[in-house]
Amino acid sequence: MRYLSTVPRKSKNSEQTPAPAETPTLAQNNGRSGLPEKKPAARRTAGAVRKPTGQKRKQKTEVTDEAIRVRAYFISQERMRLAIPGDPKSDWIEARRQLLAEIGES
Repeated sequence: MRYLSTVPRKSKNSEQTPAPAETPTLAQNNGRSGLPEKKPAARRTAGAVRKPTGQKRKQKTEVTDEAIRVRAYFISQERMRLAIPGDPKSDWIEARRQLLAEIGES
């Protein structure tokens, strides 16, 4: 058999601590609560967003004439250095083929 305690329990109101006397009332605080002011959250702009490291930017899927021209120049320089016969048209075709192959790999 269980015996019930005869000691009265405390009510929730008696457990609460009274507010300190230094807290200004609503009228004295110009409508603000007694809590410290919260700073506004910082807004992120498009320029402030950082990409995680290790991620490359998406490469262009189109090969430009300028990129082909530069690659063909270096192919022709290498061809002349090694004394391999050829012409500018074959250098252009080879440069375009190399650039398209590089895009296809990524």
